[in-house]
Amino acid sequence: MKVSRLGKIFVFIFLVFISMIVLVNLRSPDDKRLDFCSSLKSLNQIEVKDYDNNGIKWRQGTFTTKVSFGYGQELKVIIFPEALSPKIWSTVSQSSIQYIGDGGDNNWREWLSPDYFYLLAVPPKTTALAFGRLCNRNGDVEVEPIKKLQNISPTKIIINDKIYLSVSSPLPAIKPYTVIVNTGSNRLDTLGTQTEVYFTKENLKFE
Repeated sequence: MKVSRLGKIFVFIFLVFISMIVLVNLRSPDDKRLDFCSSLKSLNQIEVKDYDNNGIKWRQGTFTTKVSFGYGQELKVIIFPEALSPKIWSTVSQSSIQYIGDGGDNNWREWLSPDYFYLLAVPPKTTALAFGRLCNRNGDVEVEPIKKLQNISPTKIIINDKIYLSVSSPLPAIKPYTVIVNTGSNRLDTLGTQTEVYFTKENLKFE
């Protein structure tokens, strides 16, 4: 029996697609990168003398953003500082962090190599959060408030009409000051352990 040209093309595309999936799933972390990441000190354990007034040691690449909860409530977010003063910044408890699932913006790239998402219950009276580098991916976290959550199946949810996640367990109750954190596509960059997160209750002032 002869196979049509269209059938051959379909088989070829299918094999390429399967190969891409296997390549993504079997890629191994760079050993040098793993050694580098494991040797890093916590941001509030790095001794420096020139913190700014907010207890932050800036570096090239450090930037700030904010999370708006509505009703005028905003949370400052500092990404990729060089160091943080332990007098001003505290480590967020691991009990405030929960992995919820993987996914992204519902395109084929996210299906092949999904990002990993966490819920972070912001401690009461927090004025700012700070996040370390995504060491294994060599990138930055993305943080946003949860304004809308939709369950579309027992294992699928949509957050803010744009983040499509596969979940393996029921979500906890979403508190008013809970944010969702995207730690990228490397599962080793776990939030709170490998990827550090800090908070402060001080009234920070940025010029």
